[in-house]
Amino acid sequence: MMAMRQKSSDSDELGRPVRSVAMILAGGEGTRLSVLSGKRAKPAVPFGGIYRIIDFTLSNVMHSQIPVVGICTQYKPYSLMDHISIGEAWGFTRRGQMAKILPPYKGEVDSDWYAGTADAVHQNLGFIARYHPDLVLILYGDHVYRMDYRPMIAFHAEHKASVTVACQEVPFEETSRFGIVETDKESRIIGFQEKPKERPRSNLANLGIYVFDAEALEQQLCSDARDPHSTHDFGRDIFPTMIHSHPCYAHRFSGYWRDVGTYQSYWQAHMDLLDPHSGLEIDRWAVCTAPKSLMSGHSLAPALVRHGGHIEHSIVSSGCRIEGTVRHSVLSPGVHVGAGAVVQDSILLHRVRVGRNCKVFCTIADKQTVMGDECVVGEPRAMEQHPESPVVTLIGKQVNLPARYVVAAGCIVPSGIEPASLPPPPLQPEMAREIGVAAVGPGAARQ
Repeated sequence: MMAMRQKSSDSDELGRPVRSVAMILAGGEGTRLSVLSGKRAKPAVPFGGIYRIIDFTLSNVMHSQIPVVGICTQYKPYSLMDHISIGEAWGFTRRGQMAKILPPYKGEVDSDWYAGTADAVHQNLGFIARYHPDLVLILYGDHVYRMDYRPMIAFHAEHKASVTVACQEVPFEETSRFGIVETDKESRIIGFQEKPKERPRSNLANLGIYVFDAEALEQQLCSDARDPHSTHDFGRDIFPTMIHSHPCYAHRFSGYWRDVGTYQSYWQAHMDLLDPHSGLEIDRWAVCTAPKSLMSGHSLAPALVRHGGHIEHSIVSSGCRIEGTVRHSVLSPGVHVGAGAVVQDSILLHRVRVGRNCKVFCTIADKQTVMGDECVVGEPRAMEQHPESPVVTLIGKQVNLPARYVVAAGCIVPSGIEPASLPPPPLQPEMAREIGVAAVGPGAARQ
């Protein structure tokens, strides 16, 4: 076992010890995001027009003045690695700061890849030890929130905790989606339930934001690595085990937070972005992103609204050309909405083309999708019929829908499909399964 705080002669890249190191877990396959994460890691999925999901956590680390961050990647990491590079967009190229991509390196076969979130950090204990930190923050790259971690670190130190986890009260009917913690009156954690299906003992949800004592973390990770029955997961193994042997505390967080690990929650977070009362204030959060997120074709040109174009309560990024109507939607750079078209309650990613007189409702369309003239995608009354959990339609990357094609609400069209591979319209959810993906039905639960 390596000593976290012992000086090593060949590894102190900063030339001095640091108080805290952050580790961002960004390697998950993200199957619940369906076709959105089919060709990219989940944290690399675009968000909010010009950002990527991981930008929120990276910006939080930057604003919290944590000088060193390691990003554990695994599944299709190339777009994520290209986006982050050496961390210049978040200030990690300054003297005394460091951002490092950490892919699996243990071996050359799949079994040597990260076996879980805890294994990802365990394999990189050597990276952490270079900086001799007192504390290690464990963060996830697929959460949308704004947090200054310094008050949480101060809380951790004040309570002499081995681990502190950020928590938030959720409605009792939603506790089955979260790890639920029990605390005493001093905020010490005395119990934990993993996604309880019935009789939750609390409604205090674990948000997956951890501050660990570095030595306690190292010891627990090494012990977990030797356990053949462990799933090597922070939420299921490391944290619950430490509750019984170490002082663990809950730090309450009252701001906006959402896990966008499903395409339904991803869609809902964008709707929150348009809701001034949701708490998701991306314009005030000072979220940073890499300039490459803006530089796609002619996307740096100003957005253009032509005669007959109309925009209501929407985010329209640079390079967009609007000739139709856009309502309550988020458009990434370079999107074209043709004359007579209507886009409503939807998310259109980079360089999507919506043809003339198309109708697009409650839909997520990935990059470079083309909808021919007079297509109908989604259900016009999706928001009215299921206001709490509208049925979202999902179109994968580089899909080409022929003119007058109809895609029913709840369909998921796989990336790259060509017109010849599509069944005759209207495409229904059960037909979507036949062309290679699942579909959701009315009333699908919001996650």
